[in-house]
Amino acid sequence: MEYFGINPQIELFSNRHSTPNWIIEDATTDFYDLTYIFKGRAYYCINGNVYEVNQGDLLCIPKGSRRSATTDSANLMTSYALNIQLYDKEGKDVNLPFPLISHIGEPEELHSLYNELTFEWLKKNKGHEMKARALLLMILHYYFKALYYKDNNENIDKRIQRSIRYILSNLQNQIEVEVLASIAGLTTAYFGTLFKKYMGASVKEYINRMKINNAENILLSGEFTVQEAAYKCGFEDIYYFSKVFKKIKGFPPSRILIENSRSDRQEFETLSNRILIG
Repeated sequence: MEYFGINPQIELFSNRHSTPNWIIEDATTDFYDLTYIFKGRAYYCINGNVYEVNQGDLLCIPKGSRRSATTDSANLMTSYALNIQLYDKEGKDVNLPFPLISHIGEPEELHSLYNELTFEWLKKNKGHEMKARALLLMILHYYFKALYYKDNNENIDKRIQRSIRYILSNLQNQIEVEVLASIAGLTTAYFGTLFKKYMGASVKEYINRMKINNAENILLSGEFTVQEAAYKCGFEDIYYFSKVFKKIKGFPPSRILIENSRSDRQEFETLSNRILIG
């Protein structure tokens, strides 16, 4: 399933600093236990099997599991523990696809998110539940990114990332490859080779794809004509714009306006019928 629509609810969050006698009593969970081991070592017994977890490990214990735990008295565990419920848009339970134990490492970004969540959870200012839920989504996104989204931009050469940021900030303008190469600090020829290696497309192909994606969003707003969308995306020739749009999207840009018009008409007819019936 797609996970962009999940609605997480935090039942308990703990920045846990274990003592030598720390334990989790044997019991069946009615929540997801998402525990990130910040330091040290612990031993979890899950459904009858014992697992050792160490610094940088993520433990994802499914709802309904039998669970108990102790720490290593010679290497006390420090962890961020979340007991959460996960629902979809209809309020039905959602299962996370994470393995029982994954090694995430010790990324600064993840530590920063947990530190901010700790701060919000302890302050408990008005509206802290909303901020905490937003931070949990960011933490979940980080785990999805680390475990499944292997082609994320973080794996892209920093020089290419700089050029991509420039492209996305200047979609309304003409973008020259020479300028991008200069931003990356590379020769034009080597920049083109490196860009295609990481992005799987030539510089021109990538720029056109981003411009057309932007144009599609502009047209979907229903506020602009095809010509206006073309100009807003740096195309001076509307016929060339339409040709590039159709090549990338598989249909002409005018189709969006036609479908928008049809949708508006159907909505108007529905509203009119309701008024007449009323």
